Order: sequence, then C-alpha cells, then structure tokens
Amino acid sequence: MNSLSIFTHTGLELFLREITATDIPQIMTLERSAHTHPWRQSSFEDCLKGRQKCWLAESKNLLVGYVVVTHGGGDAELLNISVAPQFQRKGIGQCLLAHAVNCVKGKADMLFLEVRVSNRKAIELYSKEGFFEVGQRKNYYPTVNGHEDALLMAMQLDPI
Repeated sequence: MNSLSIFTHTGLELFLREITATDIPQIMTLERSAHTHPWRQSSFEDCLKGRQKCWLAESKNLLVGYVVVTHGGGDAELLNISVAPQFQRKGIGQCLLAHAVNCVKGKADMLFLEVRVSNRKAIELYSKEGFFEVGQRKNYYPTVNGHEDALLMAMQLDPI
C-alpha cells in the first residue's frame, strides 16, 4: 500500500495512505460531521472499485481528512475532499488538494471540481491554489430548504 508523510504549513505531521474498505466506517463518520448532505457509503465503496484515487490523511493515528480524485479522457475531477471540522484551517485541505493534483498530473490537462456557492472557505482555498471559475450549475446541491448552485472551477495542470 502506498503511503507518505508530509507536514502542513502549520507544522502538523500528516500520514497519507490509500483508503481501504476497512476505513469506510470511519470515513463515513467524518463525512457526516463535515457535510449536511454527505456522500452515501456506497459511493465510497464504488470509488474503491473504480479508477478513482482515494487517499486519507491521519495525524497521531486520527483520521483528519480524505480526498477522492479521478481522471479520464484528458480531464480529471476532484470528487470529494473533506477535513474533520476540528482540524480545519490547519493546512490539511491544502495538503490533500496538492496530493490530488499530483495524482492526476501527467494524466490530465485540466482538473475540475464543483463546490457549493456558499462554501467560501473552500472557494478561497481553491482560488489560492490556482483554480478559476468556469461556470455554475443551478440547483445542483441539496440543502435543508431546497437546493443551491454549484460553482464550477478548473485548474490547468502542468505536464510532469
């Protein structure tokens, strides 16, 4: 199994490794704590069977985040990225995003993502890391009171 150790800009040591089926219950706990409308467990299970790259980040043996990215046909898509609420704003999301970019470099020209228009923290991170707005999807995400738009963002990937 692939794994690596990296440090966030705040000095927090992270261990990144590929997600396995035994990680899914713990991932679902984090997913539910971070999102009002979490992914279904079957979505994570399907990702482990496909061409998606699924990585988790641990610090001091605690799951602190994960990222799921895929590629095909010259493009890549960031499917899911989450950081446990108590560990947000410590550079973990930035590290996971950088790792996702590295996973698809050389396999795609562009990396796309969708993000809730209300998720200002994520939009700020993506913009800082080189993503730019390419459009919106109306009523894409469910909310407690209906739906909200998704902001479509993209990043040009440099060849390896």
